[in-house]
Amino acid sequence: MPSQRRMRVFGLLVVLTVVITLYMTRSARQTRNSDFYLRTQEALQSREYQEAAKQRDEADVHSRLKAAEEAAKKSADEKGQKFFDSVGSGGSGVEKPIGGRYLMKEQDGDEKKVVQGVATVGGRPRDKVANKEPESDEDHEVEVELNAILKKSPIIIFSKTYCPHSKKAKHILLDKYRIVPAPYVVELDEHPLGLKLQEKLADSTGRKTVPNILILGRSIGGGDQIQELDETDKLIDTVKSMASARVIEAERRRIQSEMRRRRV
Repeated sequence: MPSQRRMRVFGLLVVLTVVITLYMTRSARQTRNSDFYLRTQEALQSREYQEAAKQRDEADVHSRLKAAEEAAKKSADEKGQKFFDSVGSGGSGVEKPIGGRYLMKEQDGDEKKVVQGVATVGGRPRDKVANKEPESDEDHEVEVELNAILKKSPIIIFSKTYCPHSKKAKHILLDKYRIVPAPYVVELDEHPLGLKLQEKLADSTGRKTVPNILILGRSIGGGDQIQELDETDKLIDTVKSMASARVIEAERRRIQSEMRRRRV
């Protein structure tokens, strides 16, 4: 049998264990009921709620952005399809594309007058014309260069330095008139892509020779046509009507002698 001493030690350990357990249980209960513990729990719960709400908001925003992007893409596709459908059916005053460009129609009295022009928007088309081979790298280079030239000014003069008709057209547009922005001159005989540019202009505008004067990408003719517009006092009206707000000023220059005579 165990001795009395061992029994007392064992009983003492049991009492200590019970006392310690009761103390810790009471301390834990007091801790859970304390203001600090309650505030800490509330703060943690509030933070968890805020994080969950933030995640829900981000997911909702992402969903709305994705839906808006898909709607915009669908709308753009529908508009593009309508445009090409109108091009294919001959509607909206646009004829079939030529070399990646379109012939625009204008009303001239009761008759429709075809005004030939080139596109002013860059970019490489997939095909030149339906059922034909895609354009070559050289054709694409010419296309990009032509579009870059058309952005230089509302009025472009395609010329050659030795051509007398080109000199006449440049004299009228640059010397006899003050046009802002000034017409931009391209000397095809000095341009590295001059020959290809002239071929592209022939395909797009139907005019194979120089000068070839374009207003917003539409050809108004050469030297004889410019001279006729000048002599009939129709040049300024033609420039303003075709260039619209792109031309800030267009007026005939006054000769100094005329100015002196008027002062007298």
